[in-house]
Order: sequence, then structure tokens, then C-alpha cells
Amino acid sequence: MGTLIRRLVGLAALLASPATAAPQRVASLNLCTDELVLLLADRAQLASVTKLGADARETRLAHRAAGLHRNNGRMESVAGLVPDLVITGGGANRYAAEMARRMGTRVVDVPPPTTIDELRRNVRSVAAALAQPARGEAVIAHLDARLGAVPARQRSAVLLSGGGYTVRPDGLSAGLARYAGLVQQSYPSDRVALDRLLANPPEVIVISRYRAGQASLHQMWLAHPALKRLPASTRIVEIDGRSWTCLGPLIADEVARLRQRLQ
Repeated sequence: MGTLIRRLVGLAALLASPATAAPQRVASLNLCTDELVLLLADRAQLASVTKLGADARETRLAHRAAGLHRNNGRMESVAGLVPDLVITGGGANRYAAEMARRMGTRVVDVPPPTTIDELRRNVRSVAAALAQPARGEAVIAHLDARLGAVPARQRSAVLLSGGGYTVRPDGLSAGLARYAGLVQQSYPSDRVALDRLLANPPEVIVISRYRAGQASLHQMWLAHPALKRLPASTRIVEIDGRSWTCLGPLIADEVARLRQRLQ
């Protein structure tokens, strides 16, 4: 009987170990999950991040990806590494996540956040999967400290990126902008017409620079001569568009810098 009990205990420990042991070959298949694992994981835990996650034009954390295998966001590009955890980023990686599960690989899917609470939840989800819960709580504490309280004074604003694209006033970007003292104006679509912008200018225009040195029609829109006809009362502020792409924990420092500049 004693031998049987010892065998059952040993089997239980063996079955439990994959779920409780910290993963050692983590593959991230999405730029936004790249940023999370580069913030939260030990370097020795990481096997691969995407090519975007290693590109300084895409993320401020690219230097942490130096020397790591770079994937193309598909499961077949990391299968040879035999990852023990694959982290995907919602719908963009749905086929990769399905393939990973069919191969018996553990998958943690991290959908793009739509609220600040979901942003925190994503951090905790990845931190737990990496067996780094304390590090996750530290990142959330930094996020909350840098966001601070919503300023009492709020100015009308438009968050603009290349091509005249803007954000919804009820979206996460607009919600984060409130911590800088800005209220996103509402428009009929996700693009702002220049004549409408000139006819009803906000107090602040926030221009998100993304790959600013790269020539494109979208970048040319931001340099349109008509924008020089805005009234002097409208302030134009430029921000680093990289942190606004994923709306992950890196956004807190950008919001704090924007608030400081507006003050």
C-alpha cells in the first residue's frame, strides 16, 4: 500500500508540474505581447519575439530583444524552438493560437485592451503565466502612479495620426488622454477632414508621430499647409506614437509627459 501511495503522489506531482513551473521557452507572436513579455519575463525565459518587437521604430523596448529569435507572428516560425508557452494577441493571432493548442502547447491569449481595467488584467494574466506575479503588480503600480488623477481642467482636443486618423471619444486612447487633461472631440468617422478641423479647431491637437522619418502619404497629411492656418489659440503637441500603438503599460510614461508639457 505504501508503494502505491508513493507512486500516486509522484504521478500527481508530475501532472501538476507543467501548470505550476515557470515556463522557460516563451514565444510571443504579437508586438503588443512582445512588450509585455519584455517587461515581465526573465531574459532566460524568452525564446522568441516578433520582428516588430525587435525593431526600435516600433517599440521602446526593442533593445531588450537583442539576441532573441525573431518570428513572423505565425506558429510555424517558432515550432522548431519547442516553446512551452506561446503568447498571442487576440484576433490577429487566432490561427497561430489554434495551431499551438493542436500541437499541445500552452497558449495565453491577450486581446487588445479597451479599458484601463483590461490593460491591468492583461498585465496580470501574462505575469501569472510567466510565474512573475510580483513583477506584474510592480508594473501596474508604476502605471497607476504615472497616470495619477484626472486633472480638474480638461481641454478640448483631437488625437491625430497619419492620414488624419483619430480616435473614438469613448475608446481607451481618449480615456488615457483625460489623464493628461484632454477631452477628445467627436467626429462622424475615424478620420478628420481638414476643413472640419479648421472650421471647429480644438484647444489642443495631439499629433502621434509613428515612423516619422519614413516618407508616406499618411505622414504628408500631417504636414499639410492647411494646418498652418489653425488659430494661434490651438496648441499642437507631438507625441511618440510607438507607445500608443499597443496601449500597454508603456503608455503611462507618455501620458505623464504629455500632461507635463500641457501644464
